[in-house]
Amino acid sequence: MRNVWLKYTVYRLGMFIGLCIVFGILGMPWIFTVLLAAMLSFAFSMFFLGHLRDEISKQIFQKRSNTLGSGDPESDLENDIVDLEAKSKKSPAKPNGE
Repeated sequence: MRNVWLKYTVYRLGMFIGLCIVFGILGMPWIFTVLLAAMLSFAFSMFFLGHLRDEISKQIFQKRSNTLGSGDPESDLENDIVDLEAKSKKSPAKPNGE
């Protein structure tokens, strides 16, 4: 599975279903089985699937950074320069004594 999103989803669902089966075999009521399996699969995913979440966040960042710009690097550079000039023209606050 090359798609990190799919891999993460399959792992999470697998943990949830596996825990539901284990708790069901132990004879717990179904509502407690589902709730406990959901909580534990969430906790396990926080500890054991961190590398997949990191990959997903990198993919989101890359896609988002590609769409945020105007597509014209010169225009983006000019906009950055104008923003810097506007920030530098602001005068610093003067102390109350002067």
